[in-house]
Amino acid sequence: MLEVAGLQKRISAHFALENISFQQSRGECLAIAGSSGSGKSTLLRLIAGHESPDSGSIHLFGQRVLGPHEQLIPGHAGLKFLPQHCHLPHHYFVRELFSYANQWEGEQGKALFELCRIGHLMDRKHTEISGGEQQRIALALLLISSPQWLLLDEPFSHLDPINKSILQQVLIDVARQFSITYLLCSHHPEDIFAWADRLLILRDGKIVSEGQPASLYFQPTDAYVAGLLGDYQELSIELSERLNLPTPKSLLNRLVRPEMLEISPNPSSNAVEAVISHVRFAGKGTFYEVNCLNQTYRVFKTGDVLPVGTRVFLSIHSGNSPLQDKLS
Repeated sequence: MLEVAGLQKRISAHFALENISFQQSRGECLAIAGSSGSGKSTLLRLIAGHESPDSGSIHLFGQRVLGPHEQLIPGHAGLKFLPQHCHLPHHYFVRELFSYANQWEGEQGKALFELCRIGHLMDRKHTEISGGEQQRIALALLLISSPQWLLLDEPFSHLDPINKSILQQVLIDVARQFSITYLLCSHHPEDIFAWADRLLILRDGKIVSEGQPASLYFQPTDAYVAGLLGDYQELSIELSERLNLPTPKSLLNRLVRPEMLEISPNPSSNAVEAVISHVRFAGKGTFYEVNCLNQTYRVFKTGDVLPVGTRVFLSIHSGNSPLQDKLS
């Protein structure tokens, strides 16, 4: 188990990580989400032992993770950190980067290279490989030391869709092959939802919410959590009444996500007339902006694309209700 207890770190006169405490079980994929500047990367560096906290402690398997002020080689042998930007040594062939680890030569090394999708890069130099390929090489270099925990700092942020998909599959394969547990941080919800078992929400250096991805997506504790995990909007009181929704008790009772709204060319009960004002195709579906009761609402819908100017009827998608209603 990874245990973080009462972690505090003053970053500047105006910002600090405050009283960070959580546990992560082996095999659990934990993601830390937060807006830019919330302290995610600093928290990972502290857990990795790359920085020393002002107070608090980090333990892995009951052994305290020591920082650079406490030992010459900080950290824990079972824990490795993959930074957001991987800088490999220049002027080397990829094969040379692995040559010092004799135990990974031959079939064992070949299996590792193929697992990380870098076997075809062995005879290339630093200047001949992409950022996504460098990241997978850096990952393979970390795996040589047989870690049990990997900390990933925004691993997909600067990758194109092809390299992102490759890295996602590599991480899945690596976890299965080496029984590795991941702790990941990101501010992109699409990078988190696919494989996180649990989320910690960080805001201004503090953990403000915790739970399973689906629960926090549909049951956000506040507008910050709702906005961090996806697009949302506020229904007007008038539209809420016209849709026969319960009388809202707070702003959260009127928050909906685009996929929770429905538009149809055909009138129905509990639907309000609207007009499509903007259309944006998004592959798996289409985002619409519709004007309804002098307000603009965003709707996500699959199926045939409806053109701008189409008269439609807006309603709450079957089985959905405003976000906070799902708490009850």
